Amino acid sequence: MATFINGWHEVADTVSCFIKKDPSFTAHCGLSARYDEISDSIRTELLRLTSNYTLSDVAYVKLHTSVYKENQELDSLKESATKFFKYLDKSPVFDKDVREGIANYSNFLLGSKAHGIKSKKELVAFLHEEDRHFRTFLANIDECSSMGMTEITNNTADICSNIYKAASEGILPTSETLVLMSMRTDRRLILNAQVCHDVLKRGKIKSANQANAYLWMMLQPYLSMDALAIAMLTLQQIQAMTDIAKDYPAIITRMEGKHFVNKDVSNKIPAQLMRLYISTI
Repeated sequence: MATFINGWHEVADTVSCFIKKDPSFTAHCGLSARYDEISDSIRTELLRLTSNYTLSDVAYVKLHTSVYKENQELDSLKESATKFFKYLDKSPVFDKDVREGIANYSNFLLGSKAHGIKSKKELVAFLHEEDRHFRTFLANIDECSSMGMTEITNNTADICSNIYKAASEGILPTSETLVLMSMRTDRRLILNAQVCHDVLKRGKIKSANQANAYLWMMLQPYLSMDALAIAMLTLQQIQAMTDIAKDYPAIITRMEGKHFVNKDVSNKIPAQLMRLYISTI
């Protein structure tokens, strides 16, 4: 599947370059329409082949089909950004009780949103401090489940939107910002998935609601990451995605034994994730 999708990407790039030679997009409209028909047919056939896909299959295909995987400019920026994110691991989480930690997280985001981020230096400083707050939250995720996180979620979304806007306007360096933000997303998704995976694997689940919430968060890397995010993954993060996917069947079996999930339904989720991915390429 991965080899075929990569070949399909190459053909699509060739056709796109050929069509772009016609500024009015009319000279090759017949061929373009025929190509679209063939692409739809290929996509339909690929969708048909996904019925028995496992989460390991989904991980392999997504990890090996990013259109950005051989982009030299991005690779250079990624190498520099990787050192920064590795450095973040040296910063400890905040030693606060849960409620104080959440309050500090919220206040930090409110302050960052009000001040704005107007330079790479400010962006890097924000990412460093936000990461500490996020890891503090993850360290207390069980206790945080009963607390309202809407304000933190909304303010985070607003700040990220403003960062991308600043990059598009040239206030922040465009390529560096895209790489940093993509690697930030990867880091958060993988860290969250690992925490949930560990809790599920150890069977430290108390209810069906908790089981389903943790499963959903564990599956986010396989659902939410786009091609750029996949290309920005480190080797350690790729291994984490591979390992988590490998454990999925055993986790589902364990959760079904506690009557927290429906095994038949849960085992169909990877195929649905694969179908969603194929529908977007």
